Amino acid sequence: MKGLTTVREAQLADGPPLYRAWQTLRDYNASLDPRMRLMPVSEPEFVAGLDLTIKRPTSRTFVAERDGRLLGFGTCGIEAGQPDRLPERHATVGYLYVDPGARRLGLGRRMFDAMVLWARDQEGISHIEMPVLHHDSAAVAFWTALGFRPYIQRLWAPLDPQEDGG
Repeated sequence: MKGLTTVREAQLADGPPLYRAWQTLRDYNASLDPRMRLMPVSEPEFVAGLDLTIKRPTSRTFVAERDGRLLGFGTCGIEAGQPDRLPERHATVGYLYVDPGARRLGLGRRMFDAMVLWARDQEGISHIEMPVLHHDSAAVAFWTALGFRPYIQRLWAPLDPQEDGG
């Protein structure tokens, strides 16, 4: 890969390639666990949602690109915590995706670092959380390498035992 890779905040013009990368990530997640049921989202719907997200002061979307080609993206937002957990608000990584051909080059870490810098500037935010699919061992290894540790394990049980997907 030639050229300089940049990590920057997403712009509305990033919508179409972001949509394709997001769909790739969703398909991958669904391949790991049959309980992931993808709702259809068209590109115009996605771009409209991206526009709202970009304008929201409590969220950020970052992209990694080289030579005008999107190589990855990451999303982060501020969420309220449970009433019995402090602090009251925290940052949460929503998505982080790097194109398979651009992995192991530090792009995921660079996008995460951009999220951390943004989150540190938000009042009252002292930590960041990340939900990870149980069956995604590569993602668990990546996030563990970035310093994430188990905090709360979310378990899943179907009300109808015939619908057990995991």
